Amino acid sequence: MKVKQFIFNAFQENCYILSDEVTRRCVIIDPGISNAFELKSVTDYIDHEKLTLERVLLTHCHIDHVMGTGFLADAYAVPICGPFDDAERLPSAEQQSRLFGVPIPSKIAPITHNLNEGDRLKIGDSDICVYDIPGHSNHGLCFYLPNEKMLFSGDVLFYGSIGRSDFGPSFGCDGEALVDGIRCKLMSLPPDTTVYPGHGPLTTIGQEIQINPYF
Repeated sequence: MKVKQFIFNAFQENCYILSDEVTRRCVIIDPGISNAFELKSVTDYIDHEKLTLERVLLTHCHIDHVMGTGFLADAYAVPICGPFDDAERLPSAEQQSRLFGVPIPSKIAPITHNLNEGDRLKIGDSDICVYDIPGHSNHGLCFYLPNEKMLFSGDVLFYGSIGRSDFGPSFGCDGEALVDGIRCKLMSLPPDTTVYPGHGPLTTIGQEIQINPYF
């Protein structure tokens, strides 16, 4: 399994392309694509690697993680998979744009396939297990590949920290629920699991057990 990381938009959001090296199938996780230049870097990579994009996966629906969904829906006509309830309950993209002072670069494509805790997806022969850890938002999906020991944690878990929970109730913030969810669902994963967060550098579960002040 191959991972390509991009850093997009004013929030320095991590977008990932996860590809199976046998089937050449891929998924994009959290497309924070904010302009045509960033979009071209994604399409050029997909073309160069001769990949077929199967779906887009969203960890949550804050604007910095979804602003490229419209670009990708137009370019590839693929399913947009994520927590539908999060999109329904959050302030609209326009409201988030005004709140954070960031323009919306394109239309925001709607979620077409809902994902819930316990769902399993496939990429090649590999399983992608879905965990839902609310607290940073109403829903915070994490995508775990047990055979590869990879965790895409969105804005749930970062290197040495966790997601913010101070945006207020309209964003579904709950710091206690966030910490409890990470402790119960993520800290029991193998210590050598590589964590690919929504912002900042990579880490491992073992490293977070040792250094993260929340645990």
